[in-house]
Amino acid sequence: MSVIDLTDPDQIPRVAMITRFPPSEAGSAMAALDLSRRLTQHGFALEVVRLILPGEASADAGASVVMDVNAQWAMCPRVAAGRANRCDIAVLQIDRHVPIQLVDELLSELEVPVVLSVDDMSSLEAEDTLLLASVVMKAHAVVVPSETARRRLIAITDGSVEIDLIPPGSPWRPLQPDGRVRRKILSWGYLAPGMGAERVINSLAHLGGLDPKPRYRLIGVTDPGWTRQEGDAYRMYLLQEAEKSGVQDQVDIVPILHSRRGLEQQIARSDVIVVPYDSRERASSRILAEAVSTGRPVVATAFPAAIEMLSAGAGLTVDHDDPDAMTTALKTLLTDDDVYLRASRAAATMSPKLSVDETALRYALLLGRRLDDRRMSGITS
Repeated sequence: MSVIDLTDPDQIPRVAMITRFPPSEAGSAMAALDLSRRLTQHGFALEVVRLILPGEASADAGASVVMDVNAQWAMCPRVAAGRANRCDIAVLQIDRHVPIQLVDELLSELEVPVVLSVDDMSSLEAEDTLLLASVVMKAHAVVVPSETARRRLIAITDGSVEIDLIPPGSPWRPLQPDGRVRRKILSWGYLAPGMGAERVINSLAHLGGLDPKPRYRLIGVTDPGWTRQEGDAYRMYLLQEAEKSGVQDQVDIVPILHSRRGLEQQIARSDVIVVPYDSRERASSRILAEAVSTGRPVVATAFPAAIEMLSAGAGLTVDHDDPDAMTTALKTLLTDDDVYLRASRAAATMSPKLSVDETALRYALLLGRRLDDRRMSGITS
């Protein structure tokens, strides 16, 4: 389905995306790549202004990347917005690693309509939360990935800004269970204190009665918000926890992020996906949405996004401070066929609504509405 008439060059609007973008390994960067490709299929001409954050390197421009801008450069807002202002509309995508002050300055410089995509910002300090409210009010439309995030933004604004709920967009479709004995547990993402992987490791010691023994694979590199030394320290801490619990032979920590194809293969070999974050405030989780989209049952700590996402039965949530609940949830999904299949079917049912194709369509429709508003404003002014 195409939103724009591709046969009429005059009908093709130019969209500037100011965003993190590969070669960054951030989930938001990969999602931006997926979205840009599919918006092109919907008839938009994409021009990506790539934000380079500390620890990331510039790279050769891809087909849609027109500029790299260092987020720490004082002229970043003016230069990035100057390029975006050549287009008809801008999509500004932010996550918790993009300074909110930079976002505020970008919006002040942008002259075209702006769709602001806000990933989880629950870790903001109080003064930054106030600034986020001001930032949201400057945008022409706002996109959030969950109902929890939407309610939070409504609470800090006067409700005058259009806020659309559009899931982050998963590249995966449901994978069928293969009928084997279920013993493989998987997590992936950035490694850093707060990931909570020690919860799973500590549970393995209490699952020793299962034969064969469960195995836990954790895939990821150091979170860019932490130094390499801090990331290595967390990895060593997890290995020490495994050794203390006597499960070191059941834990495999892979300090790389696989390609999309490689990660899909890892998911296909897994039985249960765990998202064990320490945070009690997270309003969204891209990894959680991707996990559900694969049709694999999920165990997650009870942060708001997990409670919302898993309420339809695609997995189990456990209290942050209840290690017995984590152990019970894992044992149930590993051994109870009925519970496992119900959760798998619920996840598979949710998967189409979480797909990147659905996400791109909803963005395309939103962009079309904002462009129509701009045209009507030009006609009536």
